[in-house]
Amino acid sequence: MASPNRFQAETVQQTAASYVQLGDKFAHQHDFVRAIGEYNIALQFDPDSSTGLFHRGMAYESTHDDPKAIADYTRALNLDPTLTLAWYNRGNLRLAGGDIDNALSDFDETLARKPGFVMAYNNRGIAKVEKGDIKGALADFTEAIRLDPRLTEAYVNRGLVRFHEGLKVEAEQDFARSIGMKPTLKNFIETRLDQVSRK
Repeated sequence: MASPNRFQAETVQQTAASYVQLGDKFAHQHDFVRAIGEYNIALQFDPDSSTGLFHRGMAYESTHDDPKAIADYTRALNLDPTLTLAWYNRGNLRLAGGDIDNALSDFDETLARKPGFVMAYNNRGIAKVEKGDIKGALADFTEAIRLDPRLTEAYVNRGLVRFHEGLKVEAEQDFARSIGMKPTLKNFIETRLDQVSRK
């Protein structure tokens, strides 16, 4: 027979989970303010709900409140390091915020847990470019392409690095492949090449 304390704890967790589900409903409707409100209630019932923290972090990220999103992802990961997407999301936010070393660490953790995570390779490649690790960046973009041959972002990123390194033929091949799959990329590539040429 379950003890009263255990029964109470399970009831609290179930109540918290119900509010997380309600928050998810609002998040799917892109009503992130209301979603955050429901996640807040869930976390009042169960402050150690890694799911509640993770989902609130995603809602904060959707409202562009990056510091709060990073804080929630960090708390969630402290409670449950197996949350692969939390490592990845935090890595993206850190990359966007210029925290390159910690972004690289997050992408490493992501790929250690999910080796086939295509966008983690692509985005880690971007971080490596920022660190000046050109060989590592090219390897990551190439692996992303191997895993998903239709990932236009990886072709563009690899092409830009190759162009900057003087590998013009290889770069043009990457650009041609990406434009062949997504013609609207042509203007973006031309603009980026102009920027690279001016450096």
